[in-house]
Amino acid sequence: MSDSDPGSSHRYDVAIIGGGSAAEALLRELDGTSTTVVMFEPRLVGGECPFYACMPSKSVLHSVRSGHTWDEAVARRDEVVDHLDDSGHHERARELGATVVSAAATITGSDTVRADEVDYSATSIVIAVGASVVVPDISGLDTLGDRMWTSEDALTTHERPDRLVIIGGGVIGSEIAQMYAGLGCDVTMVDTSERPAADLHPEVSRHIVDSHDRAGITTIYAAEPTSCTRTDAGVRLELADRPSIEADIALVAVGRRPDLSGLGLGSLGLDHDDLTIDENGRIAGADSLWIMGDAAGREQYTHVANRHAAIVANHLVGDRSRSFGESVVPACIFIDPPVFVIGATEDDLSGDADIVWSETDLDVPRVETDELPGGFITLAGRRSTGTVVAAHGIGPRFDELSHALVIAIDGEVPIGVLRRTIQPFPTIGEVLTVAFDDLAVALDADR
Repeated sequence: MSDSDPGSSHRYDVAIIGGGSAAEALLRELDGTSTTVVMFEPRLVGGECPFYACMPSKSVLHSVRSGHTWDEAVARRDEVVDHLDDSGHHERARELGATVVSAAATITGSDTVRADEVDYSATSIVIAVGASVVVPDISGLDTLGDRMWTSEDALTTHERPDRLVIIGGGVIGSEIAQMYAGLGCDVTMVDTSERPAADLHPEVSRHIVDSHDRAGITTIYAAEPTSCTRTDAGVRLELADRPSIEADIALVAVGRRPDLSGLGLGSLGLDHDDLTIDENGRIAGADSLWIMGDAAGREQYTHVANRHAAIVANHLVGDRSRSFGESVVPACIFIDPPVFVIGATEDDLSGDADIVWSETDLDVPRVETDELPGGFITLAGRRSTGTVVAAHGIGPRFDELSHALVIAIDGEVPIGVLRRTIQPFPTIGEVLTVAFDDLAVALDADR
């Protein structure tokens, strides 16, 4: 279905290629500015997040915590994702003034795109096509057929495998592992890294391993998959120097990356594999071309995509004062308990002599009253300013603590001020009082 009338003008101020979270956020940002917009989306308007990623995964994780059965979890998930019906997203886009074209678009010039053999002109073209699943180069993986899943399969299926092997132990792999293990599936997760979240503090990694152990997941780290075979019973995954793994389904979860190969960037003299993107989202070599969200090749989170949209809108119709790097980026892994990563990692900051790290174990009364698992926070402070610049942690309800640390970092709040703040009793937030004290001690010790 398309809103475009073949007899109408096809001239717009902005053409958005892709109709996911970033595109929808850009429509909201442009609302009320009299900007005319056409948006192209060949699949579901709304993109991955509401239908294949964030929303269904959090729904199923909630079902696990609530003790739901597989059938109950799937029924609730399908309600949350509107049974993959994007008509509501179409309607909201139209209410925001956009023309929605349900087709893929190709760039044919600096101010033109083509979709369904119709040419559209636009003063600015914004690429927001998201990212695609990376399928690792493992011999035989391409022969598995429907025995190989991606996260989309895992979050839309109505059939639960008895045995699931997950190739990849990052954010997506970890969350799906806990979903399926919590709903009665025998889950083995294989990762090439020496430990989970290898760029963070080892204590965070230890707590992640403990979380997977409590969930009943078999984790195998520092493992190299060498081949896959389809068997009568399912699949067999061979590992270098390790026993093979038998399962019903092999799920690949090694990451996602932008695929811009089909957008026609060559028509502008651009190499889709070698783009230069400035801090405003503009693509070098084409003043009218912008990119945002996962397609920009930065952090792949919905909240980052939404922020990118605000920055691009600021440069399209605003005072052009904003940039992609204007704020610290928070991220969470929604396992039990959740992980947060705010700002740079330990690896990123390892060569900065002005940085001091503190370590704080979660030991507050709410852990005892609610029978919660333990946790850990590490903060990075800058000696020269006495401020927090990064934070990593894992613990119960830590996802909801992250915003306080985002404000502390973005606001460059001095550690002395942070130490005077009061956390309500008894809450998990009391751990921040201890963590700020521990960082202050570390900063003083290094002066």
